[in-house]
This record gives sequence, structure tokens and C-alpha cells, in this order.
Amino acid sequence: MSQARFTISDPRHSSIRMWVGAFLIALVFSSALLAPVIAPSKTFLWPVPVNLDAINLPPFSQGHLLGTDLLGRDILAEALWGARMSLVIGIVAAVTAVTFGGVWGALSAFLGGPIDTLMMRCVDGLLAIPNIVLLLTINTILSAGSFYSFPDWTLRFLKVTSFSSGYLPLFTVIVVISATTWLEAARISRSKIQSILLEEYIYSAKALGIGVIRMLFRHLLPNAAPVLLVEATLLVSDAILMEAGLSFLGLGLGPSTPSWGSMLTSAQSSLIEGNWWAVIVPGVLITTTVVGVNLVGEGILEGQGGKRQTA
Repeated sequence: MSQARFTISDPRHSSIRMWVGAFLIALVFSSALLAPVIAPSKTFLWPVPVNLDAINLPPFSQGHLLGTDLLGRDILAEALWGARMSLVIGIVAAVTAVTFGGVWGALSAFLGGPIDTLMMRCVDGLLAIPNIVLLLTINTILSAGSFYSFPDWTLRFLKVTSFSSGYLPLFTVIVVISATTWLEAARISRSKIQSILLEEYIYSAKALGIGVIRMLFRHLLPNAAPVLLVEATLLVSDAILMEAGLSFLGLGLGPSTPSWGSMLTSAQSSLIEGNWWAVIVPGVLITTTVVGVNLVGEGILEGQGGKRQTA
């Protein structure tokens, strides 16, 4: 089981890390924003058309700067639209996980006693289960077959029909990733809130009879926000990697919806025919994004006087 600890670092290094990371992230976000300009499409879910007459074309082919995949889809267009989908999954899943985990940890620390023990033993119990097991279990529960038993308004909201899964795969992936990454945020939140509870203004607030909800959202969570923000930043890269892993197992967004993970999955068959560029492009983009996000997160943390490590 991993634990976070902090060591003092040179502030100049944090500045360099942040600038390098911010530059890498800016490149990725720019490519995502330029997707509708470079590769226009009328739909967000199926933006790259199939062209069986242009299968596995190498880079710098006419009309295909980065070549095509085994279905003749332009890899540059897939990479640009896949950046949008991967970033959406990473950011939304990270924010959801940190929000839920932050509230859980803060509430546990504030209530204390047996309730605190029970809540954190639940977290410890889930942390003891391998992530892949949790991912597969939750993914099965939220699979398309079981989801059709949900209320009709949820199906309409996710645009699920008899011939299309709509946004259901996107929703499922975000929920699955959030449900397996909020645990560490809960532990970090609890640790920070426990130190905040020792401050004099908290004793004054308690003496004035301020309620639990107001105490959490007015005094505790805002003061724990900087630490949770760093955790959210680092979870973005984790979420992107987890989406790629789910897609590799065939549990991600599916081949029709471009994401870097689905591109890697579909590129496996292309390798047999010598199409290495279909693997290199999403692999480089995932690596660039993960490195950039981690550099920014560690730079922020070092700027606060510490460095997040695991042991």
C-alpha cells in the first residue's frame, strides 16, 4: 500500500518543472481545440470516417500526414479527436474522484470517533483490492445490457438507442475510473482536515454552533483545496492511463469512438502488417500528456514546499 510523504525541494526546480509541463499540456490542448478545424466533423462520437480504399497508408501519404490505420481512418484526425475524448475523461474523472474523496475524507475527520474508524476502514478495504478487479467489477455492473433497466430519462440523456450506445461508454469509463481513484483523495483529505481541525478558528466556529455542512464547505474544504488540487492534477494522468488500459482490454469507448486508448487497441492488428505508426502516434501523445501533467502537479507541490513520493 502506498503512502504519500513530502520532502523539501529547491523552488527553482519547481518553476522549471511547471514551465516544461505547462508547455507540453498546452501542445496537447491546442491539438484538441484544433480538431474541428483540421479534421471537420458533424458528430463528436464518430468524427473520423472509414475508408477501406486507403488502408494502412504510411506517413506523408497524399492527404494523410500521419498515415492511416487498418480501417483507412486518418491517424492525424483520430489523434486530434482522440485528444478531446481522452482529456474529457481524464479531467472529469479526476474532478469527480477528488470531489467525492475530499468530502468523504473531510467528513470522516470532522466526525471522528467510531464513524471515522468505520469510514476509513471502508477506504482501506477498497484499497486492498487490486484496481483491475474493481475496474472489471464496476464496468460489468454498468455494462450496456444492465444499463437498459435504468430509467428512460437516463437513456435519453446518454442518447442510448436500440442501434447505438450513445454516450454510455463514455459515462461508464468516467464512473469506473472515478470509483477506483477517489480512495487516495479521501486519505489525503482526511489527513489535511485533521491538521486544520487543530486551528483556533475551528474551535471558535464549533463554539458558535456552526453546523456540519457549513463547517465542511465554509471552513474545512476550502483550506484543504490546494492539496486536493494537486491530487486532482496528478489524477488526470492516472485517468488517461486507466482509460487506455480499459480500451486495451476491450472495456473502453470502443473502436468507433476515437481516444488514444482505442487507437492503441485497434493498432494491434495493424502491427502484423507492419503499420507501426498507428501505435507510435497515440503512444507518444499519451506519454507527452502524462509527463506534462505530472510535471505541473509536482511543480505546484514543490512550490508549496514538498514533493509527493510513494513508498
